[in-house]
Amino acid sequence: YAFQVRAREVVDESGPVYGEETITSVTIVVTDIDDELPVFNRNSFTVPVPEDVGSDTPLPGLTLEVVDKDVSKNAEFSLSLEAVSPNSEGVFYVYPERALGKTPVIIRVKDPERLDYENEAARNFQFNVIAEALNGMKIKSEITVVVTDSNDNIPQFAEKSYEFNVAEDALAELPIGKIEAFDPDSGSYGEILYSIKGFGSEKFYVRPETGDISVASCGSENEIIPQGASCLDYEDRKSFSLTYTATDGGGQTTTTNLVIRIEDVNDNHPEFGLDEYRRVVREGDSVFEPALFIKATDADGPLQGGGKVFYTIKTINTDATVFQIDPMSGEITMTKPVRVEDTENGRYDLVIRATDQGKPDPLHGDVKVFIDVGSIRNQKPKFSQPRYDIAIRENAEAESDVIQVKADDPDGKNSDLRYHIHSGSKDNFVINPATGMITVAPDAVLSIEQNGELYEISVQVTDNGEPYQQTSGAQVTITVQDVNNKAPKFLQDSYTEYVLENEEKGHHVLTVTATDPDRNADLEYDIIEPIEARDKSGTKLENIAAYDFKAAFSIDPRNGKISISEKLSYSSAAVIILTLQVKDKNAEENIEDQVATTEATLYIKAFNADNPVFPPPWTPSDPTISVNISENIPPGEALFNLGAKDPLTGEQISNYQKLNTDSPLGDLIQISQYGEVISQQVLDYEQIREISFSVSAIAGSPGQERISEAHITLLLTDVNDNAPVFSQAGYSVELNEDVLPLTPVVTVQATDADTGDKGKISYSLQGEGINEFMIDETSGVIQVKPGSLGRSNLDREWVESYNLRVIARDMPGGGSDQKSSTVIVKVNLLDKNDSPPQFSQSR
Repeated sequence: YAFQVRAREVVDESGPVYGEETITSVTIVVTDIDDELPVFNRNSFTVPVPEDVGSDTPLPGLTLEVVDKDVSKNAEFSLSLEAVSPNSEGVFYVYPERALGKTPVIIRVKDPERLDYENEAARNFQFNVIAEALNGMKIKSEITVVVTDSNDNIPQFAEKSYEFNVAEDALAELPIGKIEAFDPDSGSYGEILYSIKGFGSEKFYVRPETGDISVASCGSENEIIPQGASCLDYEDRKSFSLTYTATDGGGQTTTTNLVIRIEDVNDNHPEFGLDEYRRVVREGDSVFEPALFIKATDADGPLQGGGKVFYTIKTINTDATVFQIDPMSGEITMTKPVRVEDTENGRYDLVIRATDQGKPDPLHGDVKVFIDVGSIRNQKPKFSQPRYDIAIRENAEAESDVIQVKADDPDGKNSDLRYHIHSGSKDNFVINPATGMITVAPDAVLSIEQNGELYEISVQVTDNGEPYQQTSGAQVTITVQDVNNKAPKFLQDSYTEYVLENEEKGHHVLTVTATDPDRNADLEYDIIEPIEARDKSGTKLENIAAYDFKAAFSIDPRNGKISISEKLSYSSAAVIILTLQVKDKNAEENIEDQVATTEATLYIKAFNADNPVFPPPWTPSDPTISVNISENIPPGEALFNLGAKDPLTGEQISNYQKLNTDSPLGDLIQISQYGEVISQQVLDYEQIREISFSVSAIAGSPGQERISEAHITLLLTDVNDNAPVFSQAGYSVELNEDVLPLTPVVTVQATDADTGDKGKISYSLQGEGINEFMIDETSGVIQVKPGSLGRSNLDREWVESYNLRVIARDMPGGGSDQKSSTVIVKVNLLDKNDSPPQFSQSR
């Protein structure tokens, strides 16, 4: 308050009469005392916060204010949080911690990991915001934080992979199995849809809402497929490795590996190699020359006989027992000499049946065999010699004569003989059917590199005999001799090398190598025009007046070694590109074309003893480093440290720069400020074997940088991170109880994705059946074990079946990282009549 005070002299009080006066100014200042408390604009707030909120994020929608009506220092107060619910401690923090007068209050998230809608104890938080005046008086406003759901969880499968079996004759819509994932998110975020993809996934169907997997129907619009049929075929594909995907309502996906193994059923009949078989024999013959074999194959797998077939003679058009067939090999032999009189037309008509070993009912196929009986007077033609040998040049002209074969007909005209090539010509030779002259085919390719140098040609000649033609054969060996008519080729399309400018003359820089398929090649190397150079700014050098870069390098014509021939200068020519030539001095044909060229790009490195130095084996002239890295190192963990040093200070370099790379794998690598090499993902040896990238180490202040480069190759080493996996989830076989010892029962097979000894597998048996069976530790073949008396220990009257526990272990030598898998082989014994009757009483 400001006012004036006046003082006057009273001369006459009755008047009053005043005399002289004076005036002065008075200012009254009211000083504040701390008599006001801070006041919040509201006593309580409820704030919804999504569970995936980030650290230091303010609580959204919170409009909290506090005001202290005191002034100056008396208006100061402190802000703090007080947990109301125990779970609130340390989850949030207040800003600012000290305030003056009217201040907006911001509450930030300190520990977002503790906000979790799926956890009921982490879904609601209560705490007070405390404003405390300088006199110690406190007021508060209660905050309730309600955590709302976010799509912060991806679907999770219970297993890393799943396996199901289904028979190859399964009908469409047959259920195979069910795979479900769990997503703890609520509402649509927790709703999951399933899908399946991968090569062959169209053969299966997954119900998106439930995860039920079934066999898909087969066929397209243009195919007629029986209703309910599927496209599964064990003989076409034995298993499907698919990717099974779960996608939640927020678009988050996760995958697992799904293996569906196809079970073999006996659905293939034995098939013969020919539609019918024919053979001509002379009357009185008792053997076939050559031997007569009937061959049939069965496409079914190991559980359906493994392709084994047995042969029988189903029918024959004679009552005489003339032929028999080996049930295993299919060879037909004569039991007595053949006679024309055995059949009405002088021909034996046989039907051969091949039967497989499939279950439950074996399948069979039939083929007709016709054996004609000829007269003793109808004899085979005979070649003048049984074998012919000839050598020709690789550049022999098309249709040129090679060699003539000749035969005589003992009971006919030689002019009626007809020659043909049965096999072995590789389509490069043909024969004149009338003269027997073998010539080079019109479109022959006699290149030794493509077809080899040796041709073993089977030539046959056929007469015009009655009633049946007779055939004989001879062997013709043609050796193709090499002709030097092919051009050499460098092993690489281009070469790159780094060389220091202070290297001495004669220093070996690079060796280039070329190959020539010709056997007598004599290669000569040379440096030819154009020879180009660029300075350190990338500008192409147009002349050699200032610096003769064309004479900087020389090459040894005998071995391709490139050496320094003149003093190098980084400031004059930072890059020199040589054109290299190789030619064959022994060329016989196409001499001008027997030349090859390539480029060698040589980077001249400036020599500065003050540049950063990487650890050995790195050198300025050979700036390459190879490092062995174990697979499966977690992402973000340092693989190794580059460890470059500043030679002036001896201190570690703290400024690295990763250089651009053409390899997409190089993008997986990051370099920290202090030289730590870090991968952004887990490196798997089974997928990635090596990664290459380049990096520069920088020392010195800006504008005066000293730089060295290193070219890094990371070589991943395998660890034993894969267990053996059996080809089947289980095995089941049937076996006669009277089989002999060492009889094969079944072969189990497992594979291991690791390499070397880590991927080698040894097999063993444990538990039930080890006295009756044994297993080859390398091949996995289970055999019947010999007993003490030389026979097996099998007896169905004592034990009807065995559950053999087969263990597959990797790393046969053992070790702490050894992994194993187990499969059950069920062996059911089949009864044989091997037990005589026994009386219950002796009398």
